[in-house]
Amino acid sequence: MKKSVIWILAMALVLALCGCSGNSSAAQPQEAAAPAQEVQYDYELKAGENIQVSGMTFDEMVTVTVDPASTRNGGLELRSSINFEDCAFKGGLTVLGDYHAMIALGAGCTFGEGAVVTCKEVTAGSSREMTLEDNFVKIMVSCPGVTVETECAVGVVSDGPDVVFNGTTYSKAELAPDTDFLGVYSTYQEDTLTYTKLAIGADDSVAILE
Repeated sequence: MKKSVIWILAMALVLALCGCSGNSSAAQPQEAAAPAQEVQYDYELKAGENIQVSGMTFDEMVTVTVDPASTRNGGLELRSSINFEDCAFKGGLTVLGDYHAMIALGAGCTFGEGAVVTCKEVTAGSSREMTLEDNFVKIMVSCPGVTVETECAVGVVSDGPDVVFNGTTYSKAELAPDTDFLGVYSTYQEDTLTYTKLAIGADDSVAILE
């Protein structure tokens, strides 16, 4: 009889604890969802800095400004880059810079109708001094539908997709099918912006194309 009473009391205590636990859980509010990541439209790319941006939808123009400390004769430690991956550019992209920067557009990026990449120099007249031996600001294109417009010296590099550069379509499949990258570099000869096509290997080999 004594054992039966102890067992009944023990079961009553277990049920009471379970009841309290259930009521406590029910009374607690649900955890709020994490706030959406704020979209940033202006990026300051300092000399030697590497930035990763992924999964963003840009409804307005995005601006990347390269620190002027990324100079013409700067060492490798001053080269900088920004890598956009899986980003939607609905308002386009503006790049302000003279030297030593890579702006990479990953395979998952998209550009809205009329959205272009516009490249501008920071130091007035710097483009007119540049040669192919200089460290250009480069636009690395891995996604389709990219149009680049500029009046300055800049390099456009594709690892596959066609790219429109100042109104002309350049196809890696046609121009450099057997190399890793097709590069098209704009430089000034006197007062005229000219374009040099390059077959570029992953081993940094470069050949000028006709």
